[in-house]
Amino acid sequence: MSFIPAIHIQLESFTAFFRHPLTISGTQVTMPTPSYSTLLGLISACAGKIISPKDTRIGFEFWSRSTDNEIERTERLVYEKEKLKSHREGSGILNRKIHFKTRLELYLTNLELKDAFENPTNAPCMGRSQDLAWITLIKNVKLYPQESGNLGPTLVPGFVENVPGMLVRCADWYENTTFGFTRLAGKIGKYHAMLSTSETRFDVTTKNLYHPDDAKDNDVVYLHNWTN
Repeated sequence: MSFIPAIHIQLESFTAFFRHPLTISGTQVTMPTPSYSTLLGLISACAGKIISPKDTRIGFEFWSRSTDNEIERTERLVYEKEKLKSHREGSGILNRKIHFKTRLELYLTNLELKDAFENPTNAPCMGRSQDLAWITLIKNVKLYPQESGNLGPTLVPGFVENVPGMLVRCADWYENTTFGFTRLAGKIGKYHAMLSTSETRFDVTTKNLYHPDDAKDNDVVYLHNWTN
C-alpha cells in the first residue's frame, strides 16, 4: 500500500492564542485551532528561515485542556512632538480568551525539516511570543491514505457536518519578502475549526485523510493541500 513519508512532531505549552481574524476591538477571541499561516510561522521560527507552502504539506491536531478568560496589562503609547511617549492615562487592560495546557501534533512531509526541531534556531511559540512551547517528540512516520476515519481537532476546508467547531475565514499564508512594504495575504479560504477542548474524535469522510502508522487504528489526520 502506498504511503507518504513524514515527520511527526509533538509540542506542548501552558498557553496558546490564535486571534480570530475578524475581531479587532473588545475581548480578543481565539480560534479553536491555529491557522496554517500560524503553523508556517512556527516552523519558520524553528528553521531560522521562511518556510512557505511549496516547502511542505502540513497535517495537525491541536488539543487544549480549557479555553478561558485572561486579563493582560498593556502599555499604551502616544506619538507627540515626533516622539513616542507613555500615554497620559497610564496602562490599559485587555481581555482575551486563550487556550490552557495545550498539545500540538504536527505532521510535515518535508523530511529535511526534522533538523529544524532537533536543533531549533528560535523558540517555538503557540501564537504570541509569550506562549512558549517545548518539543516533546520527533519521529519519522508513514501516512497511509484513507477515505474516512476518526479525526481529531484540526482545520478542515468547508464545513464538516455533526462536528462541533467554528467557521472561520483566514489566509493560508503571508508573503513578507519586500522590505518596507506590508505583508501580502496568500490564498484566503473558509474553514471549519474543530473544538480543541473536546476529547472526542469524530468519524469523518473527506479528501486528504491519512492514517499515521504511530496512531491508533482508524485514527486519521487531515493533510492540507495548498492551492494557489
